[in-house]
Amino acid sequence: MKFCATLLLLISCCASACGFETGYWAWQRNEAPSAGEMQELTAQGVRAIYWHIGELVQNGATWRWSARFELPVNTPEVRFVPVVRLESRERAPFGPEATASLVSALAAATRGVDELQIDYDAPDRLLGDYAAILKQVHRLVPRLSITALPHWAHTSAVRQLRGAADELLVMLYDFEPDSKGATPLPLIVPEKIDRYLAEWNKAQVAWRAGLPVFARVTLFGAEGKSRGHVRDWNWDDICFNSALETVAPTNLGVTTLRAKRDTRVANATARAGQLVTTRLPDRTALSRAVAAARETSARGVVFFHFPDSTDPSGWSLPQIGHLDTAPQLSIHINADTSEIELVNNSDADLAFSSKGDERGYALQIEAPTAIFRDASEGDFWRAAGDADGRAVTIPLATRLTFWFSHLRAREKLHTGTIRLAPAANFSQAQWRILNFAPQSQWQPLQP
Repeated sequence: MKFCATLLLLISCCASACGFETGYWAWQRNEAPSAGEMQELTAQGVRAIYWHIGELVQNGATWRWSARFELPVNTPEVRFVPVVRLESRERAPFGPEATASLVSALAAATRGVDELQIDYDAPDRLLGDYAAILKQVHRLVPRLSITALPHWAHTSAVRQLRGAADELLVMLYDFEPDSKGATPLPLIVPEKIDRYLAEWNKAQVAWRAGLPVFARVTLFGAEGKSRGHVRDWNWDDICFNSALETVAPTNLGVTTLRAKRDTRVANATARAGQLVTTRLPDRTALSRAVAAARETSARGVVFFHFPDSTDPSGWSLPQIGHLDTAPQLSIHINADTSEIELVNNSDADLAFSSKGDERGYALQIEAPTAIFRDASEGDFWRAAGDADGRAVTIPLATRLTFWFSHLRAREKLHTGTIRLAPAANFSQAQWRILNFAPQSQWQPLQP
């Protein structure tokens, strides 16, 4: 009997070590992954995507859907686990009538599925009630998981939730709220990640480590109080906004800017003196966190959120699968259109960065004489000409500069048509990438 118990323990440990899984958490997305995304997911060994199918909001004793999203069909390689977000401002959200309403709504949404995840930021005082509700919800599906807050490992939460859910997905970010006057925390703080992983490693419960890969922009008042997160922004509008000055260069993925005058940042107004902070998980810190999670009892990591084409989604899907890869850029000349194509050939993103007054990057084309007659920005943010460092109109320029804020893995940017002087050709020019150290040296422009 002792031998059998030891053997089972060894098998369990081996399964945990050998079966470490990578997953994603998809938020408010109606489109199923594309064929290209599925190919990348397969290459990364992804077996599960936790897919947000809707949000239930409580109003009195009634829970109603505020949003619904289509759940993709499972494939032989990837299963899509439905996730339901719960939102309540009631002090006692789980009374008998409210519980019946919640269970009824979930029963209709989970018909035909064998797994469900509940996303709810339960206050510590409600954990016992939440656990009781989860046991009722568990009767609807064979397998139930929940999202969990980082600090629950060192409270009674794990004990109260044990038996209520099969697995906890620990959201290892937003460790604490943005407090007045304090510098905003990076989305991944290495020291805090290490501490929380160590605490969860001791928790006798099945769990996965949830790590952020999204980007965030937050507006702060002049007094330092958070005014909330900005929605639907893009890197270009922040990078090249002349009304914003850099207060602190990018560090651990955090860049702090200040409004010199009233300006707009997407759908938000930044008043003069207010701060705008961008946050993207530091790539090295993210890679380190994944490696550290592998050394714990975690069953895997789940990345928040499943990337899409928008800038707030953060790191690209290829980048997340190749965290130790560096970006590598090249250019190609289209002889038919006289356009130049800038390509990121690698699986790594060239991310937004600020080193002080200069933000973003630029493709520069330089010739010994003013051979450029006309040029337009194309996909770039802006095109400009200069001669000996002085801004000039393009027909007088010996150098063209095409500004851009970032370039994701395998993506490309095209200039507009570049017209050269009669008898001139591109082989007379050279190119470099401004503010990108690995390719900041001039090199010949090969037609």
